[in-house]
Amino acid sequence: IPVTKGLSVTKFMVDEGTIGDWSHEGLPTDELSIQNGIMVTRSSKWPLLIDPQSQGLGWIRSREEKNQLKMTQLIDKRFRNHLEDSMAFGTPLLIENVEEEIDPVLDPVLNKEIQRKGRNLIIQLADKECEYSDQFQLFLCSKLANPHYSPETFAQLTVINFTVTMGGLEQQLLGRVLGFERAELEEQKQKLVEEVNHNKKILKGLEDDLL
Repeated sequence: IPVTKGLSVTKFMVDEGTIGDWSHEGLPTDELSIQNGIMVTRSSKWPLLIDPQSQGLGWIRSREEKNQLKMTQLIDKRFRNHLEDSMAFGTPLLIENVEEEIDPVLDPVLNKEIQRKGRNLIIQLADKECEYSDQFQLFLCSKLANPHYSPETFAQLTVINFTVTMGGLEQQLLGRVLGFERAELEEQKQKLVEEVNHNKKILKGLEDDLL
């Protein structure tokens, strides 16, 4: 059986142009952060981010802002309205400050119990049928450093540890020091990163066309 030596799972799962986009949106470029990004974007289950430093939260906010991201909490009085509106209109919803116990009202959404009624998709929430768009995305974030979730939660969600790594912390600190000491260098760096990323996307597109 042919075997590729030195195969990188991250390079196999995602191209450099996408990694560049994630970096521009605020995701560190260390190996663990990229793997976390892959799980958030590729998992078949909704992601639950263990994110005590709000690193993943910041990335999701930056990434989904253009898609009219709605942010809410389970204790919000209008949480149910936010959930129903996001599902109906196909906009992303981010639930902050998730504790170890998750409201059972979310079970049909977490389990993706989607039904087809005529030409429409619906989800049954308690005693109400709610419209559902296949463009809908759900993100859950917890600031707990060491939460203990039930086996049912692990079965329903993709639990991802976004705790800052040493590599990610070094990158963030370097960026802040440069921004404070030599703001013009940091700005120049960002422009160069965007230009390199743009060129990588063009190269990837040309390679795909040739194949």
